[in-house]
Amino acid sequence: MSELLRGHEGAVVVMDDVLVFGTTKEEHDKRLSRVLKTIKESGLNSFYESNMAAADVKLSFDQAVDRVLNSLPRKFILKDEQRLALQSFINTKQDVLALLPTGFGKSLIYQLAPLVAKLMGFSENPVVAVVSPLIALMEDQIKEAAELGISATQLGPVEENAIKSCRYQVLLGSPEAWLSAKWENLLSTDIYRTNLIVVVFNIYIYFLGTPVLALTASADLHSRDIVRRQLHFKNENNIIVSPNRVNIRLSVRRLTTDSLDCFDWLVRDLKEKGLEMLPIIIYCRTINTKVGTNLLIGMFHSHTLPVNKSRVLSSFNGEGSCRVTVATTALGVGVNFPKVSHVVMYGLPEDTEATLQQVGRAGRDGSPAYAVLYANKQLANTDKAVKTVLQESLKGCFRKALYSYFEKEVSSVEPAHSCCTYCHSLCKCSSDYCSVSKPNYEMPKQIVTPVKCRQITLDEQELVRKLLEKYRDSLIPPNEHLYTNASFCTGFSNVLIESVLESLSEIFDITDVMRKLPVFDIKHGQEIIRIVHKIFQDFDLYEFPDIPEEPYLPPDIDFSGYFDVADDNEDFESSLSSIESGLSMLQISD
Repeated sequence: MSELLRGHEGAVVVMDDVLVFGTTKEEHDKRLSRVLKTIKESGLNSFYESNMAAADVKLSFDQAVDRVLNSLPRKFILKDEQRLALQSFINTKQDVLALLPTGFGKSLIYQLAPLVAKLMGFSENPVVAVVSPLIALMEDQIKEAAELGISATQLGPVEENAIKSCRYQVLLGSPEAWLSAKWENLLSTDIYRTNLIVVVFNIYIYFLGTPVLALTASADLHSRDIVRRQLHFKNENNIIVSPNRVNIRLSVRRLTTDSLDCFDWLVRDLKEKGLEMLPIIIYCRTINTKVGTNLLIGMFHSHTLPVNKSRVLSSFNGEGSCRVTVATTALGVGVNFPKVSHVVMYGLPEDTEATLQQVGRAGRDGSPAYAVLYANKQLANTDKAVKTVLQESLKGCFRKALYSYFEKEVSSVEPAHSCCTYCHSLCKCSSDYCSVSKPNYEMPKQIVTPVKCRQITLDEQELVRKLLEKYRDSLIPPNEHLYTNASFCTGFSNVLIESVLESLSEIFDITDVMRKLPVFDIKHGQEIIRIVHKIFQDFDLYEFPDIPEEPYLPPDIDFSGYFDVADDNEDFESSLSSIESGLSMLQISD
């Protein structure tokens, strides 16, 4: 459940899943009740009446919304569902259950609330109080609010006087902060009783006698019933936009080994397209923080350094070179990447709602996109529903298996090859056959025996190693001081050298080098084939065309790359550490 908002004569807003902040649910409920009691006893039920009576000039809801939208530094066209939700909880005070897909603009609804409320005469200084356990999300919302001209801050000692003086339109804090002795009674002070219009909670609560606005992107049918019951809905206005986005093709493939050969297609695309490739997200339950050097690939998880998170986010918003990000669910909440072409789920997500969220990261601009589920052996902490979706998608429509948890009626997409793996297998879009080939990411690795093969002795292998290392040393100008090492500065790494030695029996021309090895510079590939020919002389060596020399640029001492250096005490379970993976062998190019 991504967001739930609850009315509080303005509204109480609930976001994300059920959270328990004590050792038991009973302890959590007891602590939370203190905050709810404070709000209920603060006299906010008379908020609208008292402020409306005192207001000299009042605009209608539509007038207020239009004026706010016209005054924003960025232009927004409010969708009908956004407008209806905002109107219901701020104007008519009607219970609302709004299910809006990821990227739809749910946060904009309550961000506009203080601006609209002020123009409607509800308060001279309307305030939205937000409770969220996600620091990154709070920071993003503060930045987003600032871009809209809305003042926002977090609970803390630095802004204590300004917070108590009610100077911010949006006030954010963690549950622990709101429950602390310092801030617990803040909402019952006179100034907040006069100006507070919305309280945002990240937990399921009920608060009798007030309208409710519940916003979510991924509540399944069962969860919606729970929300209605716990929030005491009465004659609620249901605003539902189908999460089933037909521009996303769904794929599933069961993996029988721990090998990462399933990502070979991605390695080939990176080598062929480079910066021309659209962004791709690979979601994993766990990530090994092994150091890497390729600028086309990044990592994003809870322990990623802020500077590296920023590089990934900037790249996926069109201002950087990262094209593939290996991520946990830390990459998802509160972000909007419009041009993600593929989302790969390596292993089953923990539940159907997480699956829906991850699928929804693809194709937000409406372009054709692809969501791929690689079902490996990692089934721990995965609920029964996801396992059922997997089983049904292997023998039936993946789309129907997944979205049936969120909609009562689900249809496959036509033509069938645009729907899912199973439907593609039945597609007959060209009379009696399908004209569209199966995607390469669904194809199992084909083991091809090389046409040519040579026997390699240990002495020959060692001689090739020395020549490769000599070539790498020649790439560094004499007396040049290196800030890192030769591998980082030349793009000719130890991993590449080991890959050459492992493939010596199959290298006979430049095509073999570029196809079999993690080489990103044609000059390196040409020198490798020269060295192999020099040792074995069992194939013809042709002259290569001259390639203009590029000026040597000293390395930037301040640049740390996309990957993080793991702290000594970090102990992450490795799910991406195999040297067999093409991803782990990608190297920086000159």
